[in-house]
Amino acid sequence: MIKIIPVALFFLSFFASLVSNAWLRLLAKEKNFLIDRPDKYRKFHKDPTPLTGGIGISFGIIFSGIFLFFLTDPSYITEVSSSNFLGQEQNGSYEIKISDDKGLAIERIDDESFSITLPDGNKNIYKINEEGESILVSSISSSEDLIISNFSFGLVIFTILLQLLMLFDDLWGIKAVLRLLIQAGCTGGLIVFSGVYIESLGNLLGFGELVLGSWGIPFTIFCIVGMINAFNMIDGLNGLCASLCLVCFTAIIYMINADTVPSLFPLILPVGAIVGFLMYNLGILGNQRTVFLGDNGSNALGFMCAWILVYFSSVNNSNFAPVTALWFVAIPFLDAVMVMVSRALRGIMPLRPGRDHLHHKLLDKGLSSNKIYVILIISSTILAAIGYSFNHSFPESHYVSFYAFIFIWACYYFLTRFITRNV
Repeated sequence: MIKIIPVALFFLSFFASLVSNAWLRLLAKEKNFLIDRPDKYRKFHKDPTPLTGGIGISFGIIFSGIFLFFLTDPSYITEVSSSNFLGQEQNGSYEIKISDDKGLAIERIDDESFSITLPDGNKNIYKINEEGESILVSSISSSEDLIISNFSFGLVIFTILLQLLMLFDDLWGIKAVLRLLIQAGCTGGLIVFSGVYIESLGNLLGFGELVLGSWGIPFTIFCIVGMINAFNMIDGLNGLCASLCLVCFTAIIYMINADTVPSLFPLILPVGAIVGFLMYNLGILGNQRTVFLGDNGSNALGFMCAWILVYFSSVNNSNFAPVTALWFVAIPFLDAVMVMVSRALRGIMPLRPGRDHLHHKLLDKGLSSNKIYVILIISSTILAAIGYSFNHSFPESHYVSFYAFIFIWACYYFLTRFITRNV
């Protein structure tokens, strides 16, 4: 049953997004509403194109999320991940280690399994595999209600709120300062609602754990707002922003093994919805690329990616090191930082729209948009795989991954300088 659910959720989210995007783009054209019109500077499409892709993705996520809410066993979704528990075989027996104090009651069942009773009364049954890892095999719910964490609920609410507000940017345009305030407000709202923020950066520099304490709240707001704009800024080529988000979500799922942790089923929803959107945006269902994300879509996807990375790398979850998150979003992060620094040095507003991103430079070198798309997605996938490898090879030495990322940053800088040398 557990293995079937992610597959079912993927296809449900995919088809929901596919149908929603088809209907919304036709509605936008019929009403002449939320349409992006080409220009000769930054926009390369030839025909007016609906900016409804982000809304279609949200519809796909919400519809399949309703299915998850009502039709899956409530006991499958808990706030506790099996990765918090480590079983180690020792002479035919095992010991249980808990990564943090959650007030859990532990009961040994036999030489291969144990149970953990959660504070809400739900009981999870874990089995020790051959590698000494604990795997969730069943769960007994004390309540008929689905358990949804404050973070999960808050993420949905504030993502929708951000997307709705960003519709004003698509329709009439809003000033950069107001856009930043909206992004920061939604981020701060989720922090207050869920209590989740970046509390520690791990052993980032090699001198011990770098604990942020209360400074973690403004730092989290800064990081989330930065990543929102990074994904928004790189949304200048068909399929690029959505596909980079897809790489990020897939990396997270692979990192924490959604097949054995049913609480990760909701991560399948945006994956399916994004693939449904790409069917139209990349012209897979026809020669014409018929729908764009819009600022509402790129902001919403950036918000979700950034927050899910924060959540699963936080102290209470610690599925991977915070620095690993940088590898999962390396391309949009590096592009945004380099562009904003370059603009600041030239006396240009960093968040001002421009034609100075990496994909623009590659276009000016004569590469086609399809080739650039493939190059950047493959590069993003490779960088995510490198981050995954560092996280597993150096689980406590986070500085190794960080300094390696700095090296990649330097390589990226010299590569962009080389590309623009004769442009």
